[in-house]
Amino acid sequence: MTDASSTTGAGSADGDPVQALLLGFANQIDQLAGLIAGAGGTAMGGSPVPELMGELGTLVKEFGDLLARIIAALIAVLEAVAETLRSDGPGETAATPHFEPIIVNINRASN
Repeated sequence: MTDASSTTGAGSADGDPVQALLLGFANQIDQLAGLIAGAGGTAMGGSPVPELMGELGTLVKEFGDLLARIIAALIAVLEAVAETLRSDGPGETAATPHFEPIIVNINRASN
């Protein structure tokens, strides 16, 4: 990694400003890459970012497994509901009525 003071600052003020801007931008990218890779050494005290990325990957994998289980359970419930609705549908034979017919005799009275 390069030192930020060697590529930007008073030494580059008399040079091309676009060059100074690009060198500063490249330096920032270099420092960010070093931080992520953990190559900071003693200057950066070592980077915990790779360990955090590993933990995050594990967490995302476990979340994916949990989500897959929840979806599988939901599908099972929906299939059971669909099967219940199909069995009570109009394609089945009519259920026996729960009442008894009552015979009523009506006599007409003549006047």
